[in-house]
Amino acid sequence: MTPVEQLEARFPYMFGRHTVSMEYYDGWLPIFAQACEQIDAVLGEDKRDFHWVQVKEKFGTGRFYFRMGKSARLVVDLIGGPGGHAVIKESTEAGHSIADRIDAIVDGAEARTGTTCMVCGAAARTRSYNGYYLTVCAAHAPAERDNRQI
Repeated sequence: MTPVEQLEARFPYMFGRHTVSMEYYDGWLPIFAQACEQIDAVLGEDKRDFHWVQVKEKFGTGRFYFRMGKSARLVVDLIGGPGGHAVIKESTEAGHSIADRIDAIVDGAEARTGTTCMVCGAAARTRSYNGYYLTVCAAHAPAERDNRQI
């Protein structure tokens, strides 16, 4: 069984419903798995119809989108000029302690992907490589000749 299959078997309620896409990166899988464990602990016996809708990379870091009951988390990324990256987030159910805790877990996991190599899990930083943002360590960074800013 692959690590992803093990995770899905451990938390079946989080997976198996309608999804947009699920893209896993080896280096970030432990971060995502830890978020699943923490969310499961917060939910306790009442799983509140929680499930992942999309797991992906965006602008070099992980994005973990979920639904909880009829509520969904809204995240909008904006990119402009050098270093001009802004993220606008709307909480799942603002003011609801469980939703606030889950939002904080997901925020923390996404932030950790910005300092963890998506390939191997080593320390890394997010950079632009030929116009694409990647968070990779020196061993997995594209060759310098391919690292031109657009």
